[in-house]
Amino acid sequence: MSEPATNYMGGQRFLILPVILLLGACAGNGEGLDANGDPITVGPPANSDFEEIQATIFTPICSTCHIGAGAPQGMRLDAANSYAMIVNVPSSEVPGLMRVNPGNPDASYLVQKIEGNAAVGVRMPANGPPYLPQDRIDLVRRWIAAGAPAPAAVSNKLTVASTIPAPAEIASVGLSRLTVIFAGDVDATLAGANTFELRDGGDMPVPFANVSVPLGRPNVVELTLARPLPPGSYQLEVRGEGPVALADNAGHVLDGDADGTAGGNYLMSFDVSAGESR
Repeated sequence: MSEPATNYMGGQRFLILPVILLLGACAGNGEGLDANGDPITVGPPANSDFEEIQATIFTPICSTCHIGAGAPQGMRLDAANSYAMIVNVPSSEVPGLMRVNPGNPDASYLVQKIEGNAAVGVRMPANGPPYLPQDRIDLVRRWIAAGAPAPAAVSNKLTVASTIPAPAEIASVGLSRLTVIFAGDVDATLAGANTFELRDGGDMPVPFANVSVPLGRPNVVELTLARPLPPGSYQLEVRGEGPVALADNAGHVLDGDADGTAGGNYLMSFDVSAGESR
């Protein structure tokens, strides 16, 4: 009676051992598995969602209207300006809501506008129907839910990406604020009258009431003027050289003249007209 039992158990030991070894080989060292032991699915980074939003929504659809000095509500959605114009920026129609509230799609006015449940105005795009397909709306919601990360930027260089007004643009009389958008986050302690200067056509300085990096928009500097600009020609200078030079938070000095190396001043001219801006 005892011999068959011994043989049976011995056979079982030989069967069980390979199974244990096989399971151990499959498990490996645990890398690539979540807390439940399931494989982790790695998708594209969320900043690539914004690049897709720009390529499939903003550029081909929205920027047909939302571009240049005549952009509705001042919201320019071309590639150079869109991120800085929507993330952590209060809506002009409903100032209590951000256009994009990072991490909160439902509290983002952009989502409300493209879904058609905003309290003010029409559903976007304004030339619809047809409106955005659901997969494009889901893309916007997913990007915002992920914290609305910025598109990837060059980490070892600070350059001017865009300005409002844009170079050679004709703005309407009464312009009271300039916006400079950088490809990189600005050291807010360096943003001031030492690094930004506006001069009129007579080469006289135009005073600023305030120079600031808005909260939640670290790659933007807003220049609030002491008085609205009358008609005329103006030149803005952003200094990347001299006693005080603008730099990013890592200490990379502005490449103002865009020659590929740190240093040099950025110069931009624009006009203010009593007529319609363009």
